[in-house]
Amino acid sequence: MFSITQVKKLALPMLSLGAALTFTSCSEDDDTKNAGTQGDQFVMSLAIQGSNNTFTYYTVPFADVMTGSLSAQGKGIEQPGYFDFTQIGNTIYSIGGLDDVNVVGITKTATGELQQLGNISFANSLSDIIQADANTLVAVEMSSNSNMVKFHTINANTVTVTSTKQHPVSNLTNLSAPSYSGMRISGNQLFLSYYISDPTTFATPHTNEAQVAVYSYPALEFQKVISDTRTGPAGGFNTKTGLIKDEQGNIYALSNSNPANGYSQTTKKGGILRIASGQTTFDQNYFFDVEAVTGGKNISHLKYLGNGKALAEINAEANANQARWSDGPLKTAIVDLNAKIVTYINGLPQHAGNGRRLAALQDGNAVYMAIPEGNGIYVYKIDTQNHTATKGAEVQANFVAGFSKL
Repeated sequence: MFSITQVKKLALPMLSLGAALTFTSCSEDDDTKNAGTQGDQFVMSLAIQGSNNTFTYYTVPFADVMTGSLSAQGKGIEQPGYFDFTQIGNTIYSIGGLDDVNVVGITKTATGELQQLGNISFANSLSDIIQADANTLVAVEMSSNSNMVKFHTINANTVTVTSTKQHPVSNLTNLSAPSYSGMRISGNQLFLSYYISDPTTFATPHTNEAQVAVYSYPALEFQKVISDTRTGPAGGFNTKTGLIKDEQGNIYALSNSNPANGYSQTTKKGGILRIASGQTTFDQNYFFDVEAVTGGKNISHLKYLGNGKALAEINAEANANQARWSDGPLKTAIVDLNAKIVTYINGLPQHAGNGRRLAALQDGNAVYMAIPEGNGIYVYKIDTQNHTATKGAEVQANFVAGFSKL
């Protein structure tokens, strides 16, 4: 779906922070050695660049992320290559990208050590995995190498595929291959957002509407594509937050057409649309004009927190001034989806993103993020009620690809 050159250009803006950090970690044959104890509740997936410019990811447990220095040295689960991390329930799913088409679950043993669970592979790298229920996951495979959109139902307890359903890309578009941007299940429907990107040049010439495909669930039968011209396509390159869902089952579609997140043009203002719970059309009575509230700025990343609130990473530059693929500069805020209010976080520096899924851990009224600052990377603990942030430990890595708690 994308080349390694493109991923490096977008996903790794912080490579200059560390030339080649070398750690000694356990091998895959001994992946629970020094992999944590019962008191190590925080888990971070640290990306380390080697001398040959390739990356290795170390998923490492920590008892405290607010003091001292955090390193992968001598512990953790090691995975060379390119990986995306997402936590669902008590499992972290490591999704391989580029030449790696495997998915591995990372869980804790009864004694608090990290262990790998399952190992499944696919024809192409998965675009994403989401939770359907306590025991079931749904994964989607969308690649420019295939004319099919493939859904895989996965047993969450064993990390094994239980069924696969595929549909032709022509259901979604007669243009070049669609690029994944988000997926959510609400009631008996699965919603899939996408945008059109040339698989060779990555140009995005079609930005005049938001499009979401609707499938039945659990049958995963294609139903229709819904569109809305009030804003442009939902989501962006590799952010995976084109769609979020609240407790009532309302689906929100985030649109920005940010050059910093892969768009070659912007033709509509950024905003947030809604699909009301139980409906399969865009709610014409709801539009969150993000640019009007932020003074012409757009949300790059969005993580739903609860009670109608979401954590947002907002690009500090208007689209016309953004450097393409830069994923920045970003300011962090809390967004009230109901009141349509944006409140910026105090005490958090303006920063660059990693050009990929936002690595942020929600823990009650706190959100933990690893933020590049100066020549280092530091954990910040965000108080989502008071809109303040406290600086924590320094992280010894090129960037943080995942932030979890088990």
